[in-house]
Formats: sequence, C-alpha cells, structure tokens
Amino acid sequence: MEPEKCISSATMDPSIQPPGDGTSKPALEDESLEQIDEKNSNHDEEAGPEQDATEKAPLDVSQPKKKKKKNRKPKSKRGQDKPTGFEEYYVDAPMTPDEHDYEREIYQRERPVIFRIQEALTRYQAKRRIETERMQVFSRYLIYGGVEVGPKMFGGLSAAELKQMDSENIATARSQTNIRYDRLDMKVDFDAVVRGFLEETIKLATVTIKNFLNYLLYHDVCPEYKDNINAARASCDIATKQLWDNQRFVAQGPGHFNQACSMLFGGYFFDPDADGSDWVNEKSQSPRMTSEIARKVIKFALAGAGSDEQATRFRDLSSKNELRAVCIEDIDGFEVTEAILPDNDLREFYRTQAPDLRPVGKLRAKPYRDPARPKIDLSPEESVEWEQKWNDLLHSTEFEFLVEEDLLRFCYPGMKVTTTVWRLNCGLDFFDEVFSAYCSIYTILANDLMIGWKKPRDKTVKDAEEEEKETTGEDKGKKKAEGGEMDGSKVEKEEEDDDDD
Repeated sequence: MEPEKCISSATMDPSIQPPGDGTSKPALEDESLEQIDEKNSNHDEEAGPEQDATEKAPLDVSQPKKKKKKNRKPKSKRGQDKPTGFEEYYVDAPMTPDEHDYEREIYQRERPVIFRIQEALTRYQAKRRIETERMQVFSRYLIYGGVEVGPKMFGGLSAAELKQMDSENIATARSQTNIRYDRLDMKVDFDAVVRGFLEETIKLATVTIKNFLNYLLYHDVCPEYKDNINAARASCDIATKQLWDNQRFVAQGPGHFNQACSMLFGGYFFDPDADGSDWVNEKSQSPRMTSEIARKVIKFALAGAGSDEQATRFRDLSSKNELRAVCIEDIDGFEVTEAILPDNDLREFYRTQAPDLRPVGKLRAKPYRDPARPKIDLSPEESVEWEQKWNDLLHSTEFEFLVEEDLLRFCYPGMKVTTTVWRLNCGLDFFDEVFSAYCSIYTILANDLMIGWKKPRDKTVKDAEEEEKETTGEDKGKKKAEGGEMDGSKVEKEEEDDDDD
C-alpha cells in the first residue's frame, strides 16, 4: 500500500509523465521517488535559515501591540484655547523670502487700492480665528466702510473640491467680503471710517479694528495710506478709553446738583409732589430726592464752588420768589472745554459740613449742535439769519456747570453731550436728562445712510433670464394652443365616424 501512495503523490508533479505501459512502471516509481526526495531536500536547504530564525524568534503573547501615538496639538493650540490672533502680545510670524516677493507682487502700488484691500481682507480672514461675536463687530465695521459682507453665491465647496485647490484659492473661496468695482473712484479714508463707526462700540471693536489695521501695515498693503492708517490706530486708542467714559457718564448723569435744579426750576425731573411718599421704592439703595434735599444740595454747591455773585443773586431772588430758569434754544447740548475737580479745601468743607453730600467741581463747556441731526426747515433768508445767530451764540456763550466729583472724572475736553441746557436768572447753568455722549473724535459720515442700500434695477433693460422666461412662456402657449387644435380636430373626426355608423 505504501508504494501506491508514493506514485499518486509523484504524478501530481507536472514534470513527471504518466507511465506508458506496465513494464516500465517500477523504474518510474524509483525515479519519481528520488526526484521528490531531491526536491524536498533542496527546498528544506533553501528555507532552512528563515525557518530557523522564525523558530528562534521570541513570541510574546501576553502583551498586545501598542498603537502608534498621533502627534496631537496641545490643548492650548486647539479647541476654544486655540490662539485667535487677537491676543495682547500677538504678532504675525516673520515672512519667508518667497512670501515677501509674492506680497510685493499682489500689493504693488500700480494696482487699484480696492483690489489690494480686497486681497488683504481675504488673507487676513484666513490667518485669524475670528469668533462669532468679534466677526459681527468686524462685519459691521466693513459694511460701514463700504465693503459688502456675506456668503458668496454658489460658494459652497465639498471636501473633494477643497483637496484640489491650493491655500490661496481656498482662502478666496471662503472669504465673505467683496468690494464692488463701481467704488473704484471713491475716497479712501481709514481714520474717518474708524471715527464714525466707533461711537457705538467699545473695546471689542477697537481691538478688532486695530488688529486689522496692524495687519495692513505689517504686510505693506497700502503704503501710500500709511499716515492715515496710523491716525486710525490712534483713534482706536482714544476711543477705547473715551467710549467707556461716555457710557458711565450717560448712565450716572446728570448728577445730584443738576437733578435738584431740574426738580425745583423745571425740566425732565420737575416734580411738584416731590415731598410725597406714595411712590417711595423701599428696595432702592439711594434715597429718593425730595424738594428739601434738592435745596440742600444746591445751597452747599453754591457756597462751596459757586462765585460770590452767583450765591448773592441766588439768595436775593430766592427770598423774593423770583428765581426763573430759561431753556437755551437752537442747541443740542454742550461740548466740554475744561473739567475742574474740587480742591482739598472744598472736599474738607463737604466732609465737615455735609458728609452726606458729594463734593462738586466745575465743568466748562460751549454750545453744541449735532451734525447728524436734520437742519431746521427754514427759508433761504431765514437760514442765513439763523446761521449768523448760531455763530454769534457759539462764540459769545460759555456754560459753567456744577457737577459731582465722581461724575466729573468721566469728562474730558472735546466730549459732546446731547441734553437740554437751562440757565437761571442768577447766572447759574444746569443741564437736564443726558441723552447721549460722543467722543472727541466724533465724526459724521454718509456711510450710515448707505448701509442696507441696494442698487436699483434698470427696468428698461430686460435681463437674459426674463427674456428666457418670456420665450419659454410663449413656447408653452403655442404648444398648448396646438394641442387644443389637435384635440378639437380629433373630436370632430370621431363625431363624423359616429354619423357614418
């Protein structure tokens, strides 16, 4: 039985031919056996060293294979903690020679400035992580400056499309800003736009805008506007402090002295029933001002900070019950020229004589008209007369208000306050409810009126889409009419067939 097994295994080798007859069968058996042994021995010799090495290699089954660790960024460089580019000491990385040469090419002076600014906006957005809140402020600033902001139509990109694009094309596709070509001849003034825009924003806006202006300077986008951009950066620094002072002045104004004058002599706080206690707010921490408290506030302010003439006239007119207040007309408020804090003697006077009251200082100002408000509707002759009257009032009138020290610290030269100004017949001035306060760099631009404006369409020229719609509608009407005629002829033919039947 054993030789048969050898023959059957040997015949599986294609190099060995099957036996032709029964006489040569044993010789083939021996030959096939020898060939098989030689092949097996040769195979063992060739595979021997590898097999030995495999057998000798140690196999550790107890420990599983460790996965390769990915080089992950630290927490400080990913997620919410990832640098935004708006940190206090953040600076742009140094440029390589190739980057410098490329930027010199795209920012060359021969190119129109709006193209250079558009290019800078695209690259700036790609190199900063602008959060939602900051992006809202930055977008409003750009819109105010005449830049269109919004997602681009048909600008959605798939992951496959992004892989086929380089970094420059990706930044351009993802950019949400655009400057229309028809604004090529418009005046470029970075400082005026910053002055006009920053009246409604505080630190977030100033830091964001200044960061963008620094980017323009660092990459030398508009070298011919370098001085103007530096002036805009200085306006950001001024607005950062003054805007916050304005907010606090409006919130805490007009102060106890001016409120007391308004309550007693007419104005927003005038209250004939000031002594009544029906509407006393028990939860309020500050005491409710009554007519008695108002008189005390005015008397101590006049005695401490008023002039001798004002104090004497106030006493005489008050004893005769002839004190009257007149509202100054044709003005929107006042512009601060000087703020004088109380000296140590005045503080000591209040501390010893009226510790429950706050020391007052002096605030000198001139009349102010807000250029953002509409002009008075007058005839040409009346307008000339009114302008002359206003110029005389502006150069000849000066206000001197008494204001508490803690409120006076928020005032600075050039500050504009919109309020109602009153003058007593004793020569004392006071102001009423504070509506708003503007910085010393307050600037009015027509850009406010252009926000949300859309260019009207020319109805005399038909668009290609409208013509296509009209053509499509006519074709549909013709087909419908032809279909109706065919149906009608078919019905007539059927009726004729019925008659024949």
